[in-house]
Amino acid sequence: MTTTPSASGFSLVSPEEVLAYIPHALGFYPRNAVVLLIMQGQGLAATLRVDLPRPENGTDQATRWVAQLVHLVHKVPAPTAVFAAIYTGTTPTQGHGSLPKHELVDRLAPALVRSGVHVRDAWYVGDKRWHSYFCASDDCCPAEGFDLPDLALTETHLRMVIAGSAPEAEIWDGSGVCAWSNKAAIRENTEILCKEYAGRLPRESLMRDWAELLAADPAVAEHKMRSEEVFCASLLVSLQDRMLRDILPYLAGRGAVRAAGALQEVNRPSDFGTAASDFSGFLLGTSNCTPDWDRLDHLWYLCRDLLGVAEGQEESALLCLLGWINWAKGKGSSALRLFTSVLEKDPEYRLAQLMVKLLETGEMPSWVADPQRAWRLRLEGRLSA
Repeated sequence: MTTTPSASGFSLVSPEEVLAYIPHALGFYPRNAVVLLIMQGQGLAATLRVDLPRPENGTDQATRWVAQLVHLVHKVPAPTAVFAAIYTGTTPTQGHGSLPKHELVDRLAPALVRSGVHVRDAWYVGDKRWHSYFCASDDCCPAEGFDLPDLALTETHLRMVIAGSAPEAEIWDGSGVCAWSNKAAIRENTEILCKEYAGRLPRESLMRDWAELLAADPAVAEHKMRSEEVFCASLLVSLQDRMLRDILPYLAGRGAVRAAGALQEVNRPSDFGTAASDFSGFLLGTSNCTPDWDRLDHLWYLCRDLLGVAEGQEESALLCLLGWINWAKGKGSSALRLFTSVLEKDPEYRLAQLMVKLLETGEMPSWVADPQRAWRLRLEGRLSA
């Protein structure tokens, strides 16, 4: 599930505007998936993307798929209606009665209505045309459907771009980050520090280094990380430690004081206290807190930048941190792709294994469905339809 940014002045009353908005809500252009825009009254509360079931897996999987979607829609408090868009990459052959995946819509729409959620419309979306599944005759719309307009020219797309949104053509897999010009020197310092620490990492000191970066202006933090080679090497070394890796999202999302307390408690051989419990609940997404989204965004960009010098376990740790932050934001599809990238390189990396299992069950943090606590793009006002 992807939380929907608030924005004023956006008109989602036409299918063209809705279809232009969807890639911005997801962060990428969907393929072979259903996307549901979930409404609360007249407001757009959340956007949900789920892969389409494979036809060869039969009706049993389709039934489970429908039940899963209904369950996920109701994770949003008091949903009232949805718009559905089906992206298949195929083309209808005979007009109204041949729309791809119409049998899934015939199952999904009644199930949502029975659960108390109105289905305002459902669209097949192709490369060049779109068509309503609810339009059964030429009196409603032409058999061949409607031309898909240039979505890049819609008001919604233009305003989202101005606000800083830039959807990717594909879900980012963690690749493509350019190597730093001083990577060799940083790698050399990383090897020296690993030998110096020899399994006795100064966790408190290393966590303070991360806290210093997160507290600094982003431009200042980036300059320090890239220019101070020993400092950057210490950050990479910290990523090789499971406890330090896991505490970084908590450090960003809950602050340095809480993170220091949690680190002290989890270092004990027994008797974990309230700080460790809060730390655990935050990582699992069960906490009642509101994450500090500015600092988590800062951590995301720092981790992405460090991919230009990271190797081995450091790279796996960074991809998992990026995946966790996307999961925390409600970007489940993007998170799953990053965790999968880790497992493609290191099938035994435990954190990625656990997060993939969690995501495959459809579990998301408690704050994702809470408009007061969820991450939102920095846009003004509110989306409506």
